[in-house]
Amino acid sequence: MLLGEHMSFNAMRSKEFETDTSVLRDVLYGLERSIGNLLFKRSPPKKGTPRLLNLGCGPLIYAGWCNADDFAFKRWLREKNFRPEWRLDITKSWKCENDFWDGIFCQHVIEHVRYSQAIFVLEECFRTLKPCAWIRISVPSLAKYIDYYEGRKQDANFFRFSPKALSLSYMAQMHYHKSIWDGELMTVALGEIGFVNVREVSFGEGTDRNIIQDQSDKAWESLYVEAQKPI
Repeated sequence: MLLGEHMSFNAMRSKEFETDTSVLRDVLYGLERSIGNLLFKRSPPKKGTPRLLNLGCGPLIYAGWCNADDFAFKRWLREKNFRPEWRLDITKSWKCENDFWDGIFCQHVIEHVRYSQAIFVLEECFRTLKPCAWIRISVPSLAKYIDYYEGRKQDANFFRFSPKALSLSYMAQMHYHKSIWDGELMTVALGEIGFVNVREVSFGEGTDRNIIQDQSDKAWESLYVEAQKPI
């Protein structure tokens, strides 16, 4: 859909703004992850200096990083550029040593799991990060979508959502999203887990330059939060 082009009732009829919540899909995803954990669970490769984790890499493979994603066997067959080096179910215990990573970058991943699962993922990030190392997380920003819905100035990419209610549906339901986040919720969660120096930052801004890999095409809708594991 072109920027500035209004949505129509035809788009709504086409189920463009409806997530697939079928029980069958959940069962199949669960089965795939269970098989992966049983047969293919491995430790991450020990490579790179510093040792950096691209968690939920999708097709974005960074040289010198450990690029990690779900088992996703069907996607692996379908997409030639989906080639994670470490495959895991992030919502189950990671086969990874304590204090292993020098930095973690996690872009538009956490919203794909439920809140209880998200806490587990962040706890595993905390456990496997080295003391003093940083994590950088980006997710769709509830605040940015609410600003657009309530008529406050926002990025032009939002203008394609008309009527405005479709923007909230897109953020909360599309791409199999299971949780929504704003800066307060993410910083509270990270702080409760034990991270320090937790703060909301802007696109391209952050303390550890090694882990700033923000995609410019996601900046319009994204929240960015960084946090550090204490000594």
